[in-house]
Amino acid sequence: MRRMADSLAHPARWSRETRISVAGISSVLVLMTVWLFLDLPVTVLPAFLGLALLVIFTLRYPVIGVLALVAAQYLPLGIGEFTMFQVLGGLVTVLCLAFFGLTRRGLTFSWIVLPLVGFVLLTLNSLSFTHDPVMTQYLVRKLVLNVLFCLLLINVVDEFGKFRWLLAVIATMGLVNAVAGAVQFVMGITVESRAKGFQENENQLGEISALSMMVAVYIFLYGNRWWKQVLGLCLAAVLSLGVVSSISRGAVLALMAGLAWIALRESKHRLRVGMVALLALLAVPFLPESFFNRFKNLNTDLRGTVELSQRVGLTTRGYFNKAGIKIWKAHPVLGVGLGNFGYYYIQPEFNPGLRGNKKLPPHNIYVQALAETGTVGFLVLCWWIAQCGYNFWQAERGIPDDRAMKGYLRTCEAVTVVALVLFFSSGNLAYSSTAMVLTLNFLCRRCVETEQRAVRPEPAAAAAT
Repeated sequence: MRRMADSLAHPARWSRETRISVAGISSVLVLMTVWLFLDLPVTVLPAFLGLALLVIFTLRYPVIGVLALVAAQYLPLGIGEFTMFQVLGGLVTVLCLAFFGLTRRGLTFSWIVLPLVGFVLLTLNSLSFTHDPVMTQYLVRKLVLNVLFCLLLINVVDEFGKFRWLLAVIATMGLVNAVAGAVQFVMGITVESRAKGFQENENQLGEISALSMMVAVYIFLYGNRWWKQVLGLCLAAVLSLGVVSSISRGAVLALMAGLAWIALRESKHRLRVGMVALLALLAVPFLPESFFNRFKNLNTDLRGTVELSQRVGLTTRGYFNKAGIKIWKAHPVLGVGLGNFGYYYIQPEFNPGLRGNKKLPPHNIYVQALAETGTVGFLVLCWWIAQCGYNFWQAERGIPDDRAMKGYLRTCEAVTVVALVLFFSSGNLAYSSTAMVLTLNFLCRRCVETEQRAVRPEPAAAAAT
């Protein structure tokens, strides 16, 4: 009995199997408690038991669990009032981080998480004056989940062997949504001729397709065998269906920015970059008429959107941007609080001439940061983006002369460029995909540092030589 009590008092002495069992049983109890607390129907009980098994499996194979979370955020299927990612993310993340804390010397922390913590604090501060407490509390929970999710990524993905699977999952989810969007487009299951795949709206379909396109292009550029190059081109062709069927102008402009970035960065692969550009031009005549109609007045729309003093010629995004700048000027320091853009947008002194509602999002994270978190929040966002550039720079300096590793790093750079351009017309500070993309840079840096430690001689061996 004394030996058992001593063992229970020192979890660090437990065997790996014991720790997994304890964490697994705890996860089942947590799931059952949540199920009873939410008063969900019995029909969802099998789904919760399946989640419990996934948690147990994740504790044994953390990389698989993390990949499941990444996939779940691009399949927003609901269980009760929660999406798959929210249920999986909260349970898997908390339990895995606790498990790593028990089995390792500690958790790896990164400065890249601090801006997210800053947004959590700004949102907590806005609870004192928010006009929609329910929405603000939801955003607090979402941001806290994003912090934990990014910490889990940082602690699990520590080498390029794992990193390639993360990119593969992003590309796979892009393919799944692109195919679904193409089917919806052909069958006419659209909104104003725009498909949304498995996403919540059309712009999100364009976003995941454009991000995944960067992975496909780099498979083609860095493929050292002919079948890899063909695979990359085939993936790019399928993913283009998602961009076209979504008819998202922001996604198209972001994709063009990503391809331009690749052309600048990949001077050694000019021939292959030229082939990608040529194939894109050859595909233009086959695009549907609805795609061209949406871009017909783009020049006038953009001019009205950028020149916010104009009232005529603004796109809907231009109206949102104009209102956001007005809201920021009226509340310049801390803004109006995350989730309150819609409430102020419909006020006569801020509304620039387009009908809206209290739930309206800004559709632009830079304007959102200004309007909802003020100058302080905008500086936090700039800090977050600056860290991304610094981490990529550090990773580029230390990366070994390895073709595959350099391809992974350059892919993440292109994905980040596409995301930053997309954020001008879509996205949200509270989206988990936003947090994940802006964490990829640190994952690259950590993988490079892991590789450097692997090839660095041990101190004893160095002293002997």
